[in-house]
Amino acid sequence: MIYGVILAAGVGKRMKTKDKKQFISINNKPILYYSLEKFIKIKTIDVIIIVINKKDENNSIILNLLNKYQKIIKSNRLFIVLGGKERYDSVYNSLDFIKNFYGIGSKDKILIHDAARPNVDIYDIKKLINSLNKYKAVTLGYRLSDSIKRIKNNKNKPIKEVINSVNRDEYYLISTPQGFRIKDLYNAYKKFIVNKNKYKITDDLQIIEYFTKIKTYILDSSKLNYKITVQDDLNMLKYIL
Repeated sequence: MIYGVILAAGVGKRMKTKDKKQFISINNKPILYYSLEKFIKIKTIDVIIIVINKKDENNSIILNLLNKYQKIIKSNRLFIVLGGKERYDSVYNSLDFIKNFYGIGSKDKILIHDAARPNVDIYDIKKLINSLNKYKAVTLGYRLSDSIKRIKNNKNKPIKEVINSVNRDEYYLISTPQGFRIKDLYNAYKKFIVNKNKYKITDDLQIIEYFTKIKTYILDSSKLNYKITVQDDLNMLKYIL
C-alpha cells in the first residue's frame, strides 16, 4: 500500500490573513485542493489522508471538499483525520490512523506533504514513489543557487550583521512530499513522541535521522515547489498559475 498524507492543520500566523493559507482561494480554488487533486490523479497512491485542525471540521472549505469528493471518500481512498498542536503531532495522528484502520505492512510506503506547497509537480511525486523501491527515506529538494551568509540572529532588527559566508554547494533546500517505508517512520515516531520536548523538528526526515540508522536521501526536484509562508509567496503563486 502507498499512503499520501496532506498536512492542512497549520495556523499560518506569518501569512497574516483572515483565512488560513491552505484555505485561501487562488483562481477560485482553495490552495489545499491543488495538492489534493494531484494526489488523486496518481493512481499508485492507494489512500489519501488530509489532516486538519479540529477547529476546521465545520469550515466551509472542508464541508465542500467532503461533498465534492464523496465518491472517493465512500470508496475508502480519501479520509479526513484530526491533527495535533504541532506538525509532528499531526503526522503521528495520521500514522496512528493508518495503523488502527489498515495495519502497517513491512512493504507499505507513505508520502508526507504540506498543503502549503500547492505547486508540487506530479512528475516529481511519481519519481519520489519510484525511489522508495530502492531507498527507505527520500525527500524532494533542490540545490541552492544564491550566495549564503551566516548572520547574528537578531529577529527584531531589520538589518543583520554577517558572521561569515557559507559554501552553498554543500546545502539543499528541502521541500515535500517526503517518502518513507511506513514501518520505519512509525517506529521512529514512537521513540520521538515520548521525547519530543528535547528536540526541535521541522521535517519528518529529521525523525529518521535522530531515531534510526537509516540513510536519508534528497531527490532533485522543481524549485517552484516552494512553501506558501508570507504574502509575497502568495503573490508569486498567483503569477505562476
